[in-house]
Amino acid sequence: MKTKIATTNPNAGSALLVTLFLITILAVSIAGYLSYTQQQSFLGARAQAWNMALSVSEAGVEEGLEQLNNNWSHLTADGWTQDGTTYSLTRSLGDGNSYTVYIDYSSTIAPIITARASINPPRLAQNTPPAIFFATAGVNTSAPTNVSRAIQVTTCRGSLFLAAMVARHKIDMNGNYILTDSFDSSDPAKSTNGHYDVTKAGNKGDVASNDGIVNTVSAGNADIYGHVSMGPGGTATVGSQGGVGEHSWRSANNGAEPGWVLNNANFTFPDTALPYNSGIAPAGGDVLTVSGSTTNQLVYNNVSTPPGVLPLGQTIGPVTTNTLSSSSSVYPGPQPGLKTNTTWQTTGTYPGSVSGMSTNYTGFTTVANHPGPQPMLTTNCSSTVLKVKTKPAAGVYCGVAPWQTGNDINWWYYYPVASYTYANQFSYSYPTYTYGYQTFTYNYVIYTSTPTYTTNHYDHILANGDYYTSDLSGTTLVTGTARLVMPTGLQMSGNDQMTIATGAGLTLYSGGSSMTVGGNGILNKAGWAGSLILLAAPSVTSFTFNGNGEFTGVAVAPNANLKMNGGGYSVNDFTGAVMANSVTMNGHFNFHYDESLSRLGGNGRFLITSWNEIP
Repeated sequence: MKTKIATTNPNAGSALLVTLFLITILAVSIAGYLSYTQQQSFLGARAQAWNMALSVSEAGVEEGLEQLNNNWSHLTADGWTQDGTTYSLTRSLGDGNSYTVYIDYSSTIAPIITARASINPPRLAQNTPPAIFFATAGVNTSAPTNVSRAIQVTTCRGSLFLAAMVARHKIDMNGNYILTDSFDSSDPAKSTNGHYDVTKAGNKGDVASNDGIVNTVSAGNADIYGHVSMGPGGTATVGSQGGVGEHSWRSANNGAEPGWVLNNANFTFPDTALPYNSGIAPAGGDVLTVSGSTTNQLVYNNVSTPPGVLPLGQTIGPVTTNTLSSSSSVYPGPQPGLKTNTTWQTTGTYPGSVSGMSTNYTGFTTVANHPGPQPMLTTNCSSTVLKVKTKPAAGVYCGVAPWQTGNDINWWYYYPVASYTYANQFSYSYPTYTYGYQTFTYNYVIYTSTPTYTTNHYDHILANGDYYTSDLSGTTLVTGTARLVMPTGLQMSGNDQMTIATGAGLTLYSGGSSMTVGGNGILNKAGWAGSLILLAAPSVTSFTFNGNGEFTGVAVAPNANLKMNGGGYSVNDFTGAVMANSVTMNGHFNFHYDESLSRLGGNGRFLITSWNEIP
């Protein structure tokens, strides 16, 4: 039997090595891909946590802003803690996240809100994964790291009075000839002497309600030259002869101009609690008033400029006033009737640039060295070519580059010897001015008017200070800047009348359950609505305005249902702004919003003026 010996295949080992090599490459590739995928998932989860941190911080800012607007007078309310002038609150959310918000109230004008969020990211994003998933070492065992971001905003209080008529709930504009428009008492282009002028009326007689019900604003046949704003879902109705919009649009259209009926009302109503429970009791007295002219009138002739108003009681005849009539060496600038002549002077010293100067020069000096720049220099060069064996020293003026000739051993230099001629004697001619002044003669004619003095008696007189009374019947005069608290409410009827003197101002707080403005009304001589502010306490639920006369001021009654009855046929029935729980208008009313009230800062809601993300 013959045994067959098997032979070894020399290629078998190579195939095995190639297979192992390919498997290794494939394994490394899969490991790299898995590591890349894990890293991308980690980065995505961290990015989501980072973005969420900003949203949570903004939630903290919103809560701080709400605290400022709702509890600005007692910031420790609703669980807030106080540390000096800083108030803080930490709130944990249901998903494990939280924020801490701080209010820095060291400046009551511009409080600062800082909100810091702490986000607990998903487990995948809490720690950095190992570099290679199958590594035996390098497992991340560090504690989870929260994501934190912080926002800091600066706030300030804007104006409270941003519209003509604002209500929490329904506004019903019944009656006939009801109108709202605007003017600006601080702008001559929008008013006349600070008062409403129908020829300059504006389109900011806005009517607004925070409510969001059907028929929130019933405009009827009123002319509303401004926007109508309501809360989300609120609707407005306009009668067949009424309209909402600009003057230019309303002149040819009824109904509502596109874009002038909105659902964005979100007005803040202020805290109108009584600020104190005692004060000065206003007393009555006599007041001397002066009517008629109190200054002299002047008639003047031969005057290019009016001489001004003379003091009262001064009597003078024709007066001759002469202005200076002389010559001056200093130019006085333009003068009425000025005549200017010129003379000439000559000097040997260069005077610099002089208006009208003529400059001449005489005399010349010749030098061998270049003299450098000279005023009015004329330079001539006469030269002799010298042949020298020594190269000129550095800095020697040679005119042009020296010629070189010779061989390697002997060099000859040729250069010019120059002479320079320049002026050394100058005479400068420039003008000396003489000024003649015209003489004016003023003729005054004096007219003296006799003022009328009247003594009036007032039942109540308020100067500067804080006053407190339950009775304001009869006549009242405000002569200074006063505050008045009426604990049982303002009740005007019959012959009651209040006068705000020019330059004076009154803020009146009305308590009780009702408030009435009527009688002969309130006369605001200053003519600016901000001079009279009526504030109804939260207990006041009824506010009646009987418009027998004109009213210029601001009325704020957050919980009161306001009824505006009657109204005369004056074009200035109500000038200013009003805020109430609801408004019902009967009869005839012209309502003019003073746009300058929108710049009466410090009594509105806190708004954000700057926003920054901080470390």
